[in-house]
Amino acid sequence: MRDLARVEPWRESLEHSLARRGDFPRCSIEPGQLRPRRDPAHDEEPVRALPPYWLLCWQAIAKRWPALVAGGAGVLTLILLVATRPSVSDGRRAHASATAAHDGASRAAGGSRPADAGHAAPGSGGAGVSRARTCQLADNPIGYVNPLAGAAVTPKRIDQGVDYTGSGTLTAIGAATVTSIATSDTGWPGAFIEYQLLGGPESGCFVFYAEGVTPAEGLYVGETIRAGQAIAAIIPDDSSGIEIGWGADDGTKTYAAKMGEWSATAEQDNIPTAAGKSFSSLIASLGGPRGKVEG
Repeated sequence: MRDLARVEPWRESLEHSLARRGDFPRCSIEPGQLRPRRDPAHDEEPVRALPPYWLLCWQAIAKRWPALVAGGAGVLTLILLVATRPSVSDGRRAHASATAAHDGASRAAGGSRPADAGHAAPGSGGAGVSRARTCQLADNPIGYVNPLAGAAVTPKRIDQGVDYTGSGTLTAIGAATVTSIATSDTGWPGAFIEYQLLGGPESGCFVFYAEGVTPAEGLYVGETIRAGQAIAAIIPDDSSGIEIGWGADDGTKTYAAKMGEWSATAEQDNIPTAAGKSFSSLIASLGGPRGKVEG
């Protein structure tokens, strides 16, 4: 029987194990030496008490305040951008509207024939192309060709443009872009075709062919045409004949009417307009027949 009061069981077991192995001496370490107790009063580094939780949080914020401030500024900037975006868009739309209004005001446009002059209210003539500048309506032939070279015509009066009767083909005066093709509800006794000149002294100005004409096959709005290219065919023996002159890029209106040169009185009294005289002089300088001044 073991005397538990005399021998510590774990030590006796350890000594027996070492004795059986015969490799190690008996342990000379006293049990109290295996895990010495710390004496806080004599320790070189006494145990430090942990600071409160709120103090730790505050210290963490103090160390990282630049990053927190930068992040907050970024969020605030994003909110401001989102809030101001509609006003920026509105400003752009306002600028675009102002630009469009300025371009429209700078155009030299034409007016429709008056209803009391025997013509219906004009209809839509197709999309237009913005003019490059205000037309001077000179009669300088440089760079242009006679649009009546492929037709046999008899000149009639000068009014908004120049009237002719006859047959054949009407061609483009110069390189141009087709801006309007209307064959019904034009306000004229027939079709209305218009193009914008791309070169020459009258670059940017519009030319129209109206009344007893048929658009050339395949002609379309937006097409770029060359000088001398067929634009329309004259309808032979048409009671209204044809009229050609300066256009306005405004439906089926003319430059003369838009500039206030045409009226019911001018229609009745056959009074020629300045725009009509200008176009008649241009035709004459290109080798075609000049219109007649009847009023």
